[in-house]
Amino acid sequence: MGRQAGTDFGVIIAVKNLATAKSRLAPSLPAPERERLVLGMLTHAISVAFSAARTVAVISPDPAAKAAAGEAGARFIFDDTPEGHPDPLNNALRSAATQLRAASPNLVVLQADLPAVTAQEFAAAMQAARSHARSFVADRHGTGTAALFSTDGELNPLFGIDSARRHRDSGAVELTGDWPGLRCDVDTPEDLSAARELGAALPL
Repeated sequence: MGRQAGTDFGVIIAVKNLATAKSRLAPSLPAPERERLVLGMLTHAISVAFSAARTVAVISPDPAAKAAAGEAGARFIFDDTPEGHPDPLNNALRSAATQLRAASPNLVVLQADLPAVTAQEFAAAMQAARSHARSFVADRHGTGTAALFSTDGELNPLFGIDSARRHRDSGAVELTGDWPGLRCDVDTPEDLSAARELGAALPL
């Protein structure tokens, strides 16, 4: 599926500082491999996002993420969330949403760590989201959030621990499509194995 410049969704992808990303993989992957994995998954997420959306923005404090975003054709937004902020991820997402909203009436937050997601899955979820003001796709465990959609301008990201419940309780509609790749975020060695079983090409 090629890039569709006429689509009206803007996609936001947030990336932490690579030095601290994917710490739960540290027992099995040294830091250089974790950083390579994060950048590889980011590049894949950008490619999938561009298959169905006109605008893709990466928000991060990390220069390597900036370089990867630029190489993939995505807009880069520097994450200037102050150190010690009580809710850094959602603060970054709200900042990015504010910057994208004027050009993109509909917004999506797509997780950066979905190496098995396909363009077809993302497009199908995006189409399903059009029927709701605000909706989300839970991860494969049913507790996290793989993607959050807004078609009325109010994104209200609530990522973090138990984010699926938090998004549901805040009024977002849970999308229930059969999208195993979209639901397979990678945080643990078990998640890596699950992504491989779904056919993900991991840069390790």
